[in-house]
Amino acid sequence: MINMRIQRDLAITSATMADRIRFLDIYAFFRRKITRSQVSIITYHRVGPKNDNWSLEPTTLHLFKQQMEYFLKNYEIISLDKLAQCIREEKSLPQQAITITFDDGYLDNYVYAYPFFKEHHIPATIFLTTGHIESNTLFWWDKIGYILQHLNISQINLDELGNFSLDSDMDVPRVQSEIADALKLISDDRKCFLMNRLSEISGVDIPPDIAKELILSWDQIKEMSNNGIDFGAHSVNHPILTNMPLKQAKWEIIQSKKDIENVLKKDVNAFSYPNGDFNTELMSIVKESGFNCAVSFAPGKFINLKDNIYALNRFTSRDNYGFFKFDQCGLFEDLRTLINIGR
Repeated sequence: MINMRIQRDLAITSATMADRIRFLDIYAFFRRKITRSQVSIITYHRVGPKNDNWSLEPTTLHLFKQQMEYFLKNYEIISLDKLAQCIREEKSLPQQAITITFDDGYLDNYVYAYPFFKEHHIPATIFLTTGHIESNTLFWWDKIGYILQHLNISQINLDELGNFSLDSDMDVPRVQSEIADALKLISDDRKCFLMNRLSEISGVDIPPDIAKELILSWDQIKEMSNNGIDFGAHSVNHPILTNMPLKQAKWEIIQSKKDIENVLKKDVNAFSYPNGDFNTELMSIVKESGFNCAVSFAPGKFINLKDNIYALNRFTSRDNYGFFKFDQCGLFEDLRTLINIGR
């Protein structure tokens, strides 16, 4: 853990210094001259101040605006639908373009990101986990965080996941991450069982209205949809689709599409795989369900016309501006390629 932290700190320091001497901008300029096109999709989850000590960490509003201003100055910002159309029709991609997406459907997307998008006429796509909208149900990872933060016991046993010690508040983020990561690796049925077990042994009561403070409402979604924001499907309950029977995964995909279309009276064309996990069977289901494209995650990979339109890569937003530009200039991808070649 210490070594990983040291490596991360060194990487951030190096990226920050490289940005200060304009090396990252110079690298991006010459890379574009060689590759002719540098198109990426970036994804966010939350934006704004952190008003609690248990939910998913948001991108600060300062950093978010800093990144958006960088995109406005240096990129052509295009919608995901337009990018997908270019790939489908094999049209030339812009020389330097960015597509902006959000996953899950947090309320702060409306409060903090949407006004900036509206002011600057920036297209964006928000992928909704429809079962959590106006249901008073927290996302499962936020539920873990809330329970752990309000525990009155210092030891938790979660069967095959093992024992977890919380001797101080400092342990909560680490244990929250460990439990969430472990739950991503098991079947969805088993994950639900262990989540219920965590609730039972903790004795923590989650306030019934707390989800309203975190998750978008349909009225807010309709307002944004009427003002240039696109919406895609992100399943109903945010399971890891590869960890469940195919029939159940198909329902998650199709029903989330129907949920949004029934409210917005618009076609939903894009799907985001929860946690980025997918396989060829899921890609086929997404295609057969009427989606025009789907997005996932892979480290530092830019978009090109040869990409599978149902497995489009996205960059994740960074919590450091220099590290963010390290990603976007292409240096991360190139270094990763060189390292893999050298193995």
